[in-house]
Amino acid sequence: MLSRHGRAFSRLGYTMLAAALGASPLVSTGCKGDSARSAAGDAASPDPGSCTPDPLRTNLAPLWNGLSVDIDDCPILEFTAKYAEPDAMIFKAIIYVESRFQYDAVGCTGNGPCCPARGWTAAECACLGAMQTGPWCNSSNLPAGCTASGLGLLPSGHVDMETNPSSENWANSVFNPMVNIELGIAGIACNRAQAKAAFPDCTEDQYTMMAVGNFNSYGSTQSCTVYNLDYDTAVADAYNTYSTAAGWPAHPYVTQ
Repeated sequence: MLSRHGRAFSRLGYTMLAAALGASPLVSTGCKGDSARSAAGDAASPDPGSCTPDPLRTNLAPLWNGLSVDIDDCPILEFTAKYAEPDAMIFKAIIYVESRFQYDAVGCTGNGPCCPARGWTAAECACLGAMQTGPWCNSSNLPAGCTASGLGLLPSGHVDMETNPSSENWANSVFNPMVNIELGIAGIACNRAQAKAAFPDCTEDQYTMMAVGNFNSYGSTQSCTVYNLDYDTAVADAYNTYSTAAGWPAHPYVTQ
């Protein structure tokens, strides 16, 4: 099962905020009405009509970093549908836990290089972006459909680490929310498929918790009821807050 880059990361810890790199611009996620934050750090929320309809919209106040919790709703909805995941709001909660919606967040910096054959550096192997994920370093042994092919990679095969939305490399950058969120949701969809194969007869909600837990810590799922409770609880707390604020039909996930 996949944990970030398809390799076993040590548990990042849900209390660790991924690094916020200064006064980064709030980039467009492809939604109509997305606004930008200037280099001086003044924050702005997306236009209320960005996604129509937008069942994930909470209208909650911006976070301490000035970012709206509703900024990534469009790609979340798009890729939840693309990968046939049952609950879009769970991904919004994961982004809160992982990066507080900071598109250029960087974590897991102590893991060292991976894939020597591809020459990836430690920086390329870190936890990157809103969902703290990236391209999978070695996807040759994964089931069909488990990779978002080519996303986040340069023609050289290295990770596109561009953080400037004006750059020609931005369209496929791992930090572009449209790329990063697809990578994360595709990975969790793959985790779900593998959990279903390994542990038949669980409920769909259990598979969600199993897949989400393995996204944080590879191998933490042991059965329909034994999974990564620490991480899943943190995600479920944010999930319940956002579901209530948005009027979302929340799933009754079990985290204790």
